[in-house]
Amino acid sequence: MILFIAYIRYLTNFYIFEDRSLLDALLISLIVIFLAYIINSITGNLILRRVSAAKDRYTLRKTASILITVLAFAALFAIWFKRTSTLLIAYGILSAGVAIALQDLLRNIAGGILLILYHPFKAGDRIQVEDNVGDVLDIGSISTTIMEIREWVDADQYTGRILHIPNSFAINKTIKNYTRDYSFIWDEVRFLLIYGSNWKKAEGIALNVAGSILGEFEDLAQKELRQMGQKYFITTYDVQTKLYMKMQENWIEMRLRYVVEPRKRRAISHLLVSNILEALEKEKDIMVGTATSIDLMGR
Repeated sequence: MILFIAYIRYLTNFYIFEDRSLLDALLISLIVIFLAYIINSITGNLILRRVSAAKDRYTLRKTASILITVLAFAALFAIWFKRTSTLLIAYGILSAGVAIALQDLLRNIAGGILLILYHPFKAGDRIQVEDNVGDVLDIGSISTTIMEIREWVDADQYTGRILHIPNSFAINKTIKNYTRDYSFIWDEVRFLLIYGSNWKKAEGIALNVAGSILGEFEDLAQKELRQMGQKYFITTYDVQTKLYMKMQENWIEMRLRYVVEPRKRRAISHLLVSNILEALEKEKDIMVGTATSIDLMGR
């Protein structure tokens, strides 16, 4: 490095730079940036070769990249710190202009810093920010990339679109995390019984069918909820599948409430509905209908 600097200084002996120390600082800065790039590339390649799990590989590469960037900026700051004193006023005016012109970009950078410091979510989590819902693919310094779900697709399945959400949302938006700390959500399926149906039998059938499908989820959900209680104030640990009924004008409404993993929501809902309907249809004293058909019968 010293030989390189001496060689460049020899080539610039024609007073292009009157201040040789300024030239040295420029050269050292270029070397720092070049070394940071090389180290980041080598580290990324080593992680790709040594780490097999995709999620761990992503986390390690992202952490190494951030650490190298911070160290490079610290080195550049140390190089130029003493030289900024004569330009404080000019830098102040320039900074104010840049802050106004690039306020959205600066907000995104600030949001990225908040995401790194407080990590309300990580890559792989399912989150919702306003109307944007999906699985986090990448957390960048400017934006967060997610694989979208919902929109025109029902029940939390992928649409195939990749969303890039500016990180400014971390400053003033509510972040809904489906999977952090607790990897289950509550969901419901709805059935309508015609008056005169044996609702007690229907209730027992629905709970028996649900128990055979959801038993594993209940055990895991309760275990996670108790672990979560060590960190948060939890008022109840009840994750048992329950059935609630409500009397409407022309029908009895039954709602089956249960816990499920977010990514299995649609598959489990389909399995519950199909199995419960199949079991109910075998009973002559249980009549299942829809709101439209029941209303027509009532007229």
